This record gives sequence, structure tokens and C-alpha cells, in this order.
Amino acid sequence: MYFKKLNLPFNLPKIKVAEIARWYGIELEDEFRGIWYNNIEESEKCSLKDCIPKEYRDSFNLHLMQINSVIFPHTDSNTSCSINFYMHTNKCITQFYEPKENIKPLKIENQTDGNIYKLEDLEMGPSFLAQPGDVYLLNVSKPHSVAPPTDDKVLRTAFCLSTNKFTFEEVSEMLADK
Repeated sequence: MYFKKLNLPFNLPKIKVAEIARWYGIELEDEFRGIWYNNIEESEKCSLKDCIPKEYRDSFNLHLMQINSVIFPHTDSNTSCSINFYMHTNKCITQFYEPKENIKPLKIENQTDGNIYKLEDLEMGPSFLAQPGDVYLLNVSKPHSVAPPTDDKVLRTAFCLSTNKFTFEEVSEMLADK
């Protein structure tokens, strides 16, 4: 599986956004273009974590994700799956892929076990268009991209509850009733 829409209505929590935890992208015309994740102060108390059974919550990290450009096909670093609580989507499509045989993935600055992929090395898989208020479980160990509908500057935001301790299938089972 690549993703699963969850039946988890959420209210925007009162949080304090802290420093940038990690970022992936490039400087273009004196502006950063890409994706970045901010830490959340006292994230362990955030109500968004309530969807995870108590005994597993310490294995999930909460960040504010912000995207301001096309995000090319990639797999995430240090993350196997993520629950994304979408706030602003700007009609961006999340597209998943299957890698072809014998491809050579690339790395950009800051990537650890994640990779970047050339489109010609991938087969198109399923995609989705999140709406504000939607919650999706994503298998970010599979190649995926984010594409805005135009080349204009966009801002896409979501809270990401992510883990590298559990697989997509294990988290899906944890959330089976959601």
C-alpha cells in the first residue's frame, strides 16, 4: 500500500512552532525552494498524537511540514511512514511510484537513508489530492512526489506525525478503526 485516507477529524492544535529540524531543497534566486520541517514545542502534549495508542506514542515525532515548490520523486530520510494532517494543500497532488529494475537513486544534501529518483527510472503508481482537514497515512518508504497545479509559488502545510520504528502496515493496523 502507498497511502490510506483516515477518518480522523482534527482541530488545529494550539502549538508553538520551534526551530527547523530538517530541510531538503535548493536556493533559487536567493530563496529556499523545497520542503522543511519545524519542531513543535512540547509536541508530546499535542492532541494530534491522541490518534496513536498510548504505548506507541513515544515512537512518533510531530513536526510542521511546509512546502513551497515542486518536490521531486523521493523517499523520506529516517521515516518509514507519516500521518499527515493537512491544513493548506493548494491543490497539490501527491504522486507515488514504483522503481524500475536496476535504477541508481541519487542523494541531495541532508538526506540519510532517503533518496531522490529520476522520473524515467519510475513507473507511475496511485496519487491523491488532499483537501484541507484531510488526514492521510503515507508509506514514505515508497518513492513519491508533490506537484502543485501551476508553476506559481505555493505554500502547502501539514502536521506530520512520523515514525521510523513501525512500517506503514503496522501503523495502519494500529489505526484500523480510524
